[in-house]
Amino acid sequence: MENRRALATDAVISLEGEVLLLERDHRPFEGRWVLPGGLVERDETAREACTREVEEEVGLEVDVREFVGLYDDPERDDRGNVSAAYRCVPRGEADPEPREEARRVATFDPADLPAMGFDHERIVRDAFAEL
Repeated sequence: MENRRALATDAVISLEGEVLLLERDHRPFEGRWVLPGGLVERDETAREACTREVEEEVGLEVDVREFVGLYDDPERDDRGNVSAAYRCVPRGEADPEPREEARRVATFDPADLPAMGFDHERIVRDAFAEL
């Protein structure tokens, strides 16, 4: 079995002071709330993957603004993924809708988050601590 870790990316999108999350419709963490994101493809940068994943999962076009951090705790994801997290802002009017991998999309107060998957609660707290 391969013992390498893959690079993923996660988007922290603030809409009117709240963070945009999606409810996962598959494993791991099915039914939990997470940030939009996913694996970086071989032919793209982590920033490009971040914008692509947001559009695929919640239908928003975003601009990547700031690097939040690299999340590499081996326990964060049972698949071994490492995540580069970015703060993003929507281009134009933001009207998110559930698409790939999402049951629902909603915004939450960063101080009152739902049960979250992966280490996304930590990522949200880190991103909003800097604001």
